[in-house]
Amino acid sequence: MDTPTPFWATAMMSISTRVLMTDRKFQKLFIARSISNIGNGIAPIALAFGILDLEGATPTSLSLVLAAQALPMVIVLPIGGVIADRLGRARVIAASDITISVVVAMMAVLFITGTATVPLLVVLSAISGTLNGLWYPAYPGLVPDVVDDEHLQPANAYISVASNAGLIVGSAVGGLLVALVGSGFAIMVDAASFLVAGCLVFTFRRASKPHASGESMLADLTHGWRIFISYKWVVAIVLSFSVAVMVIRGVEEVMGPVLANESYGGPAGWAFVLGSMSVGLLIGAVMASKIHASRPLLFGTIISFAFPLWVLSLAFTAPLLVVAIGALIWGIAIELFMVLWFTALQTHIPREALSRVSAYDAMGTLMFGPIGLALAGPLIAFVGLKTSFLLAATIVVLALLGGLLSKSLRDLRAEPRSTDAMCE
Repeated sequence: MDTPTPFWATAMMSISTRVLMTDRKFQKLFIARSISNIGNGIAPIALAFGILDLEGATPTSLSLVLAAQALPMVIVLPIGGVIADRLGRARVIAASDITISVVVAMMAVLFITGTATVPLLVVLSAISGTLNGLWYPAYPGLVPDVVDDEHLQPANAYISVASNAGLIVGSAVGGLLVALVGSGFAIMVDAASFLVAGCLVFTFRRASKPHASGESMLADLTHGWRIFISYKWVVAIVLSFSVAVMVIRGVEEVMGPVLANESYGGPAGWAFVLGSMSVGLLIGAVMASKIHASRPLLFGTIISFAFPLWVLSLAFTAPLLVVAIGALIWGIAIELFMVLWFTALQTHIPREALSRVSAYDAMGTLMFGPIGLALAGPLIAFVGLKTSFLLAATIVVLALLGGLLSKSLRDLRAEPRSTDAMCE
């Protein structure tokens, strides 16, 4: 559980801050994540309400577009991990970001010109999802390529601060842009953010050294899988959060916007909720740079129960301010969990296999996301919003409790002890 930060840890954080903030590669990564997440804050609002405003569109239309992005990403993730380990993580991230910027710009043009249709958006979303499948497994291994091991937790925390500050700005700007100039122009800003971030990461592409194994891609995939399943605490988290993320995506990306359209003033109201969540993410990132959890995954899983509590506020259509406060608390909790999770992976998993293990982690965690997105719209139509939210909260509670049944998850320490201990 969480324990007070000892003097030596505080001193090390201070040293880490000085080291990190004078490192040019880290500075560029810090800026890239800030800019990219401004776009990531804009995108959910702009895309959701852009689709819902299309003639004849329904919540199911939104589900289809979002699922079309999520499904290819999950399929590509394992291959993306092998490619990232072989070619270098910075190269893969830069190329993915720059290419995604082109795809998102095409989507923006469709909305601006009034030619957007659900089938066209499904195709572009599928391409974007494929590129995201290359990006996601590369990122967890990029931070250790840029900074030394002793600075990993502060580095993860500071990048999260930058990322979440970008989300806050993006959420606020996204709601305003959609209200003032429409979804198309808002999505174009998202495209520009991907382009700038990709170009920044490309400048330190040599920081990520390829780890060529000399084996075939299939052999690398198999080896990565064996390493992945040897860490029982990794498998426990992935199984638990695969179910939780399925529900989270359905709530945040489909059910929430539908409720906002009915009860919270549309884009502006939902932008306020997402902005509050982003503030929570920022607070969580700042806290993560200071906190010392002796059993990080036990602590992180327990605080994740903030999500079903927030969903209950949506189920009963609580006042907007109450919903926003719940979103803020959920943001703090999930950001603390993510920093602790990435740090655990980076300090316990062999460096040469990190992207492959991260790929299986991401694939497992996200594999049910498309199902959550695809089912959210029809579920609303079948049982109504309130019952849908109540089901969502119940499923996440059960998933988190299931994860806590794992002794290896509960017992994992902040520092690796030995290979045998890590694989228990």
